[in-house]
Amino acid sequence: MRTPTIAHTLAEDVQILLDGYTADDGTKFNRKYTRDAERINNSYDLQPRLVDIYREVHSTALRIEALKDRATALGLTPLAEQLDAASTAARRLMSGVAAAAVATASDTA
Repeated sequence: MRTPTIAHTLAEDVQILLDGYTADDGTKFNRKYTRDAERINNSYDLQPRLVDIYREVHSTALRIEALKDRATALGLTPLAEQLDAASTAARRLMSGVAAAAVATASDTA
């Protein structure tokens, strides 16, 4: 499903769009990632995948923070607060993924 270039004015329409992505992409990505995971034979095989996830989540966290800063500048305080919570969650996810990546090293596994 392609990301739209227009903004919706109704929250319900945005939720329908998000639900559509989850439904359309979920099965496809689940198969893809399951096939990839089946090729993992040891902790070293996990490490590059976890580092890649860490980098993706870090990029996402930075993007959310930039959007939060812009929402703040525009005076959209409730939205900025939601984005701040999302940023915090992304940073927590980064921490968990980093810990998992470190745990794949031979001196910790």
